[in-house]
This record gives sequence, C-alpha cells and structure tokens, in this order.
Amino acid sequence: MSEDNKPVNFLTPAQSRLLGITVLVGCVFTLFTLTALTVQVLSDFLVLFSSVLWPLAIASILAILLKPLVKSIERKCGFGPNLSILLLYLLVLTGGALLLWGVGGEVIRQYRELANSSVNWPERIEEKVKRSISSDTWTAISQKFQQFKSQWKEGVSVLANEVPQLSQGSANALKGAWSGIRSFFSVFACLAIVPIYLFYFLSSKRDHLADLARQLSFMKMDIRNDLVYLIRQFVDILEGFFRGQILIGVMMGVGYAIGFSIAGLKFGIALGLFFGVLNIIPYLGTILGVVSVFTVSYLQTGGVLESGQWNVVLGCGLTFLVVQLLESYWLSPRVMGDRTGLHPVVIIASVFFWGTAFQGVLGMILGIPLTAFLIVFWRLLRKKHLNPSQPG
Repeated sequence: MSEDNKPVNFLTPAQSRLLGITVLVGCVFTLFTLTALTVQVLSDFLVLFSSVLWPLAIASILAILLKPLVKSIERKCGFGPNLSILLLYLLVLTGGALLLWGVGGEVIRQYRELANSSVNWPERIEEKVKRSISSDTWTAISQKFQQFKSQWKEGVSVLANEVPQLSQGSANALKGAWSGIRSFFSVFACLAIVPIYLFYFLSSKRDHLADLARQLSFMKMDIRNDLVYLIRQFVDILEGFFRGQILIGVMMGVGYAIGFSIAGLKFGIALGLFFGVLNIIPYLGTILGVVSVFTVSYLQTGGVLESGQWNVVLGCGLTFLVVQLLESYWLSPRVMGDRTGLHPVVIIASVFFWGTAFQGVLGMILGIPLTAFLIVFWRLLRKKHLNPSQPG
C-alpha cells in the first residue's frame, strides 16, 4: 500500500481519549437531564391530578392488603366473592367503630392537651438557658430565640385549633390535612369513591398483566416479556412492602404506646400510636419519635426540667430500644423477610429523594418500592444487555 493510500489520523491517541471522555460526559449529562425532566413531569402530573390519583392509590393499596382476607372468607364461609367483600366491609367498619370508641377519644384528648401544654415550653426553656449561660451569651442569641418563640406559638396555636376541628369533621381541617385537594366537596368525593374502586379491585379475577402482554403484541417478544416481568416485579414488591410495613407500623405503635404509658410519659398513647404508624415510611417514625418523645418527657409537667428526675426519659429510651430490637430481629424478618434487599442507608435516602421529587407523602411512601424496582431493572439490563455472557 502506497503512503498516499494510508489512512490519515486527524487526532493523536491523547486527543482521541479526550474526545471519548468528553462524549461520555456529555452522554451522562444528557441522561441525568432527561431523568430530571422526567421526574419533574411526573411530579407536576401527580400534583395536578392528585384528586384523581389519590383515591386510586388508596384503593390499590387497600386491595393489596385485603385480597388475602377476601379469599380466606370465601374458603371458610363458602360465600361468593361479592358477598365476601361486603362481609369484609362490615367487619372493617365495625372494628374501626369499636377502635374509635375505645381509644379514639383518649387519643384526641391527649393531642389537645399536648398542644395546649406545649405553648409555654419556650418560656420554660428560656428560664433554664438564662440560668445556665452568661448574660453576654444570652444577649447574642436572644433575638434568634425570640423569633423561635413566636414561630413556635404560631405553630402550636394552629395545631390546637386544627385537632378539635378534625375531631368534629370540620371541612377546614380536612382541607389542611389533604393538601392536594382544595375543597371539602373534592375530599368527600374522593373518600366516597375509594370503597367503589376497592370493590372492583377486590372482585376482579382478571390477570391484568397477561392482558397487558396481549395489548403489547406490536412489540418484540423479548421487549414485551421484559416489560411484563418488570411490572410484575414492581407489583410483587409493592404488595409485599405495604402488607408487611403497615402491619409492622401498627405493632410498633402499640408497643410504643404501652411502653410510653408505663414509663410515665403524658400523651404516651397518642405519641406512641402516631410515631409507630409513621414507620410505614421506614425509619421516619423512629427518627422523629426519638427527638419528639425525649423533648416532651423533658418539658412536660413534672418532667426533667421541673423535677430533675430522668426516670421518664430512661423509660422512653428503653421502650425505643426494646421495640426497635423486636422490629429489627423478630418483626421484620418474619413479616417482611428480604422483600426489598435494600441497605438501611439506601432506604432512608430513597424515602427523602422520592419525597422531594414527588413533593409529598406519596413519594415517600412509594420510595422503597420504586427504588427496589429500579434495582431489579438495573439487574435485568446488566444481565441481558450489558454483560450477557455471564449469568445474573
């Protein structure tokens, strides 16, 4: 081959590597940009259509939880599916009414007392701090502390007004609690439609994923099978997560309520149930509960600030320790197993990431299943397309 016919290299090896790195960085940046835009579009979609999506989400989660009970009623009582669902509705309504009659009034009373008694906590803290630090130090921080006092009183006054209104079924309280819905009529309509959605979800015998596969016949077989597999994995993760996490949250709430009450914490039943059920979002109830319960036990009437006795604080700390150990080593392994396989750090990060991305509680609740689904997607992508020569 003559020298005139030799290929001409316009770039040196170093320039070629630099160009390759630049293209790679550009592709990664484009991927992240598209991902951010997709998340933003989904977030705006959820906010805009929240009044439509919330009833569907609630009914879907309830259907996941209650489907085994309906099948159990069918087997044991010999009823048809529709009669079994109606019997389940009756049992749930009766149980809810008995629960509300038994502890509902006490829980509401404790919340109201907590809101009323906490109004003066900043003044008590102020007196303690003034006695503990020098006058110059207090002068330096007093302005910020006064701002904190005004904000605290404003927040507590709102809470004190909202709780009794909520207990009376006030439209304003409902609107405040349901931030995505702007009117009482919308709230009522959404709540009323949930049982109807739930009835059809529970009574349906169709395999919707099989129907989806038939509707996607225009796709290649491999792509269609992968898509159905991913959706089925997501449904399985969602089902296992919610069924297990709600049961764990309720049991932790009962444990907290009993332990706090025995320890002598005022408002122990209300706080215990609240922070236990809040563990439906993993770790959130425990993280918020430790700070809140120790603060209440320190500042409550007859607490550490007045008596100097740490018995209540120690009792609450022991309660957290015992309940958390039971949850970690007994409840979660038995109820959840290894449904998600996620590291605790990944769980916490995913909860706050999706909560921020979707601007609300729905994102926090779906954070774990979404993250687990993405991990399943990555494993499938790596196995079939990135490294197909090696088994998964």
